[in-house]
Amino acid sequence: MISNFTYRSDPVRIVFGAGAIAALRAEADFHKISRLLVLCSPTRTALARKLIAPVAERCLGFCETAGQTMPRDAFDRIVGDIKRADANGFIVIGGGSPIGLAKAAAATTGIPYIAVVTTYSGSEMAARWYIGVAENRIDGESVAALPATAIYDPELTLDLPPAVSAASGMNAMAHAVESLYGIDTNPVVQSMAEEAVRLLGSSLPRIVQNPRDLAARTDALYAAWLAGNFRAKVGLEHAIAQRLRQWFNLDHARTHAIATPYAVGFNAAAAPEAMARICRALGVNDAARGLYDLNVRLGLPIGLREFGLKESDIDKAVEVISAVKITHPRPVSKADLANVIGQAYAGAPPRF
Repeated sequence: MISNFTYRSDPVRIVFGAGAIAALRAEADFHKISRLLVLCSPTRTALARKLIAPVAERCLGFCETAGQTMPRDAFDRIVGDIKRADANGFIVIGGGSPIGLAKAAAATTGIPYIAVVTTYSGSEMAARWYIGVAENRIDGESVAALPATAIYDPELTLDLPPAVSAASGMNAMAHAVESLYGIDTNPVVQSMAEEAVRLLGSSLPRIVQNPRDLAARTDALYAAWLAGNFRAKVGLEHAIAQRLRQWFNLDHARTHAIATPYAVGFNAAAAPEAMARICRALGVNDAARGLYDLNVRLGLPIGLREFGLKESDIDKAVEVISAVKITHPRPVSKADLANVIGQAYAGAPPRF
């Protein structure tokens, strides 16, 4: 029997499928965007210029300033360019970093934007935004941060390198598994999240083997949308990944990939139904070990020491993570955090 629940669907218009980028002009018309800027990272400039060709006459300029840490100077430049150009909308092309800046800009200026999504981060579906890092971070949460339209064209992901694809896909996996046992979960979310876990578990190994497998790319992009469509209140995995990223300048997606099996292992006894769904979706007997083994299969780092965190950083990591309000079925003490982070640092299979 399904219990009572509350579910809110965010007001983002979705255009999905191979060739979906062809809808760009129609979407700009739909949202009455006639004077626009284009936001992308410096490495995506050539792609951005190609993709916006159908609306090139409306383009007032490019902001090629996105960076992994959501730098304040990049945000200031974007907002300044929007105001100077008197733009009534913008287009962002890329993954979590440019989309993150786009969300902050939209929340600040109130103008609509179209997100052309090229990774699996799911940032475009989260109303939370931030700029800056560590103690200089500024953040907020607003429906105004969401794109008016998100375009998901798997053909635009075919050249995403296998290692980047794997890490980005496991970032999406983190969203899905935390949604399964968050205190605000519900049957709708659980169905979407389980399907996301299943699709990611089957498609990511195929992408690593053959990055131009369009069917696998389509499954992964759809799964990333499903995973991002609902964000649980911050749980252990996101607290670890986001704080380590901000305070120790670690790669965003790879930190999520490493942290996920250990956070799931920590919560396993308190969330048996969620664990059963993960096991069913991955075809494994142990959810945490199944996710750990998937990281190994994808060739991703399995321990935080492999890409930057020092053993001497663990105590500081515990302090900064413990400052976050972590919400899920099992309470987390500082001793628990030290255990989880210590295991994630060493990179051995999770044991709880």
